[in-house]
Amino acid sequence: MDFKEKVVVVTGASRGIGKVIAQNFASQGAKVVLVARTVALLEELEKEISASGGDALAVAVDLADPQGIQALAMEVGIAYGRVDILINNAAIATYKPFVQMTLQEWQAITAVNQYGMYQITQTFLPGMIDRRSGVIINMSAAVARNGFPNLAVYSASKAAIIAFTEALAKEVRRYGVQVYALCPHGVDTDLYRTLFGPTDPAKLLTPERIATETLKVAAGEGGIRSGQTLEITV
Repeated sequence: MDFKEKVVVVTGASRGIGKVIAQNFASQGAKVVLVARTVALLEELEKEISASGGDALAVAVDLADPQGIQALAMEVGIAYGRVDILINNAAIATYKPFVQMTLQEWQAITAVNQYGMYQITQTFLPGMIDRRSGVIINMSAAVARNGFPNLAVYSASKAAIIAFTEALAKEVRRYGVQVYALCPHGVDTDLYRTLFGPTDPAKLLTPERIATETLKVAAGEGGIRSGQTLEITV
């Protein structure tokens, strides 16, 4: 896999799956834009990648804020001039019976997991279309296929990602832009343990495994076509 000089935007890059994906792209020579809300963790990762000889740009953004996404686009444009690969990985969740969820809680989940993904994709997609080249990878989850109790809104948001991927891939195929979805089943992350409690690590996927599959798909080596979803199981 050769990602040398490719510009890669990774959302949710401050920890877990996103962090490892960003590290792996950087190790392959990509210029990595690190996007998340937590400034300190982003800056720490940026320094780590730079110290290893990589090229990284940390940009603190709340994907629920449209103005923040526009500011991100300006920073990326100034620093690199384009985006070759977009990894839509950021997500939030609330574990609660649906009847107890407030409007604000489900709007918060939707604002990041769906609307944030839509807007950041819409922001960088025109450049890919103009260059007739680009890869977009959207991170779904097993709950998209088998909705989980007390995670109704989160499950729905992850299912929407799969439909969005299928539809967008058909729209942009003639421009040479590839769109994929990944659907991991149980990954050893802070979010997973917050939602589901302590779990035997042997029964979970590692963030490293997800990162490896992500890079394969980005390189066209994932064994799936644009518009399809790659299921990743233990």
